[in-house]
Amino acid sequence: MSRGLALTVDTVILTLLVAGTTWIVPQLAHFLLGVPSDPAQCPSGAEWWQVRVHVCRSLIWVAPVAVAVYPPVYRVGFWTVNGQTPGMALFGLQIVRTDGGSIGLALAIRRWALRVGSILTLGLGFLPILFSARRQALHDRLAGTVVVHAWAMPMRHPWGELPG
Repeated sequence: MSRGLALTVDTVILTLLVAGTTWIVPQLAHFLLGVPSDPAQCPSGAEWWQVRVHVCRSLIWVAPVAVAVYPPVYRVGFWTVNGQTPGMALFGLQIVRTDGGSIGLALAIRRWALRVGSILTLGLGFLPILFSARRQALHDRLAGTVVVHAWAMPMRHPWGELPG
Protein backbone atom coordinates (compact mmCIF):
# COMPACT_ATOMS: atom_id res chain seq x y z
CA MET A 1 0.00 0.00 0.00
CA SER A 2 2.78 2.43 0.88
CA ARG A 3 4.45 1.78 -2.49
CA GLY A 4 1.22 2.71 -4.27
CA LEU A 5 0.82 5.87 -2.22
CA ALA A 6 4.44 6.82 -2.88
CA LEU A 7 3.86 6.28 -6.60
CA THR A 8 0.79 8.52 -6.42
CA VAL A 9 2.77 11.32 -4.74
CA ASP A 10 5.55 11.03 -7.33
CA THR A 11 3.00 11.06 -10.15
CA VAL A 12 1.46 14.26 -8.78
CA ILE A 13 4.92 15.87 -8.53
CA LEU A 14 5.78 14.83 -12.10
CA THR A 15 2.42 16.10 -13.37
CA LEU A 16 3.04 19.47 -11.75
CA LEU A 17 6.56 19.61 -13.23
CA VAL A 18 5.30 18.83 -16.74
CA ALA A 19 2.39 21.26 -16.44
CA GLY A 20 4.68 23.98 -15.13
CA THR A 21 7.17 23.43 -17.93
CA THR A 22 4.51 23.45 -20.63
CA TRP A 23 3.24 26.75 -19.27
CA ILE A 24 6.51 28.53 -18.46
CA VAL A 25 8.50 27.72 -21.62
CA PRO A 26 6.01 29.37 -24.03
CA GLN A 27 5.72 32.33 -21.63
CA LEU A 28 9.49 32.76 -21.58
CA ALA A 29 9.68 32.46 -25.36
CA HIS A 30 7.00 35.11 -25.68
CA PHE A 31 8.62 37.42 -23.11
CA LEU A 32 12.23 37.03 -24.32
CA LEU A 33 11.76 36.63 -28.09
CA GLY A 34 8.28 37.98 -28.77
CA VAL A 35 7.17 34.56 -30.01
CA PRO A 36 3.40 33.92 -30.01
CA SER A 37 2.58 31.48 -27.21
CA ASP A 38 0.17 29.63 -29.51
CA PRO A 39 1.95 27.60 -32.26
CA ALA A 40 -1.08 28.14 -34.55
CA GLN A 41 -0.15 31.84 -34.66
CA CYS A 42 3.45 31.26 -35.76
CA PRO A 43 4.61 33.46 -38.63
CA SER A 44 5.59 31.82 -41.88
CA GLY A 45 9.17 31.50 -43.01
CA ALA A 46 11.70 28.72 -43.07
CA GLU A 47 15.03 30.51 -43.41
CA TRP A 48 17.57 29.39 -40.84
CA TRP A 49 18.14 32.87 -39.47
CA GLN A 50 14.51 33.35 -38.48
CA VAL A 51 15.01 32.12 -34.93
CA ARG A 52 11.60 33.26 -33.70
CA VAL A 53 9.82 31.18 -36.33
CA HIS A 54 11.79 28.06 -35.41
CA VAL A 55 11.31 28.61 -31.67
CA CYS A 56 7.59 29.20 -32.22
CA ARG A 57 7.21 26.00 -34.22
CA SER A 58 9.20 23.97 -31.70
CA LEU A 59 6.94 24.98 -28.78
CA ILE A 60 4.56 22.21 -29.78
CA TRP A 61 7.24 19.71 -28.67
CA VAL A 62 7.64 21.05 -25.11
CA ALA A 63 4.94 18.86 -23.53
CA PRO A 64 5.83 15.58 -25.31
CA VAL A 65 9.52 16.00 -24.54
CA ALA A 66 8.80 16.84 -20.89
CA VAL A 67 6.51 13.81 -20.57
CA ALA A 68 9.18 11.55 -22.08
CA VAL A 69 12.22 12.97 -20.25
CA TYR A 70 11.07 13.96 -16.76
CA PRO A 71 9.94 10.56 -15.39
CA PRO A 72 13.19 8.66 -16.03
CA VAL A 73 15.39 11.59 -15.00
CA TYR A 74 13.30 12.13 -11.85
CA ARG A 75 13.27 8.50 -10.77
CA VAL A 76 16.81 7.53 -11.79
CA GLY A 77 18.19 10.75 -10.35
CA PHE A 78 16.54 10.36 -6.96
CA TRP A 79 17.23 6.62 -6.81
CA THR A 80 20.91 7.27 -7.50
CA VAL A 81 21.32 10.12 -5.02
CA ASN A 82 19.03 9.02 -2.15
CA GLY A 83 17.77 5.56 -3.01
CA GLN A 84 14.29 7.05 -2.82
CA THR A 85 12.05 9.50 -4.63
CA PRO A 86 10.26 12.22 -2.65
CA GLY A 87 7.12 10.08 -2.58
CA MET A 88 9.08 7.12 -1.25
CA ALA A 89 10.74 9.35 1.37
CA LEU A 90 7.33 10.55 2.52
CA PHE A 91 6.28 6.96 3.23
CA GLY A 92 9.64 5.79 4.57
CA LEU A 93 10.61 3.59 1.63
CA GLN A 94 14.03 3.15 0.08
CA ILE A 95 15.51 1.07 -2.74
CA VAL A 96 18.64 -0.89 -1.89
CA ARG A 97 20.57 -3.73 -3.49
CA THR A 98 19.62 -7.17 -2.23
CA ASP A 99 22.84 -7.19 -0.18
CA GLY A 100 21.72 -3.98 1.56
CA GLY A 101 24.06 -1.61 -0.29
CA SER A 102 23.01 1.55 -2.06
CA ILE A 103 22.27 1.51 -5.76
CA GLY A 104 24.39 3.48 -8.17
CA LEU A 105 23.58 5.13 -11.48
CA ALA A 106 23.97 2.00 -13.62
CA LEU A 107 21.71 -0.08 -11.38
CA ALA A 108 19.15 2.73 -11.16
CA ILE A 109 19.01 2.93 -14.97
CA ARG A 110 18.72 -0.84 -15.23
CA ARG A 111 15.91 -0.93 -12.64
CA TRP A 112 14.06 1.87 -14.44
CA ALA A 113 14.29 0.07 -17.81
CA LEU A 114 13.11 -3.18 -16.25
CA ARG A 115 10.29 -1.28 -14.50
CA VAL A 116 9.12 -0.01 -17.88
CA GLY A 117 9.00 -3.65 -18.95
CA SER A 118 6.83 -4.46 -15.93
CA ILE A 119 4.49 -1.65 -16.92
CA LEU A 120 4.37 -2.67 -20.59
CA THR A 121 3.24 -6.17 -19.62
CA LEU A 122 0.00 -4.53 -18.46
CA GLY A 123 1.31 -4.41 -14.91
CA LEU A 124 1.91 -8.15 -14.62
CA GLY A 125 5.49 -7.45 -13.53
CA PHE A 126 4.12 -5.95 -10.32
CA LEU A 127 2.13 -9.05 -9.30
CA PRO A 128 5.08 -10.75 -7.53
CA ILE A 129 4.90 -7.95 -4.92
CA LEU A 130 1.75 -9.61 -3.61
CA PHE A 131 3.27 -13.08 -3.32
CA SER A 132 6.98 -12.74 -2.52
CA ALA A 133 8.30 -12.58 1.03
CA ARG A 134 10.52 -9.58 0.21
CA ARG A 135 7.73 -7.83 -1.74
CA GLN A 136 9.87 -7.66 -4.88
CA ALA A 137 8.34 -6.86 -8.25
CA LEU A 138 9.73 -8.65 -11.29
CA HIS A 139 11.94 -5.67 -12.13
CA ASP A 140 13.34 -5.69 -8.57
CA ARG A 141 14.24 -9.37 -8.83
CA LEU A 142 15.90 -8.92 -12.21
CA ALA A 143 17.77 -5.79 -11.14
CA GLY A 144 18.83 -7.25 -7.79
CA THR A 145 17.05 -4.58 -5.74
CA VAL A 146 14.49 -4.53 -2.98
CA VAL A 147 12.25 -1.79 -1.59
CA VAL A 148 12.57 -1.61 2.19
CA HIS A 149 11.27 0.58 4.97
CA ALA A 150 14.03 3.13 5.50
CA TRP A 151 13.52 3.30 9.26
CA ALA A 152 14.26 -0.44 9.51
CA MET A 153 17.76 0.08 8.10
CA PRO A 154 20.75 1.26 10.13
CA MET A 155 21.60 4.91 9.52
CA ARG A 156 24.65 5.43 7.33
CA HIS A 157 26.40 8.72 6.91
CA PRO A 158 27.34 9.50 3.27
CA TRP A 159 31.00 10.06 4.24
CA GLY A 160 31.40 6.96 6.35
CA GLU A 161 31.03 6.37 10.05
CA LEU A 162 30.81 9.36 12.35
CA PRO A 163 33.09 9.44 15.39
CA GLY A 164 31.45 8.99 18.73
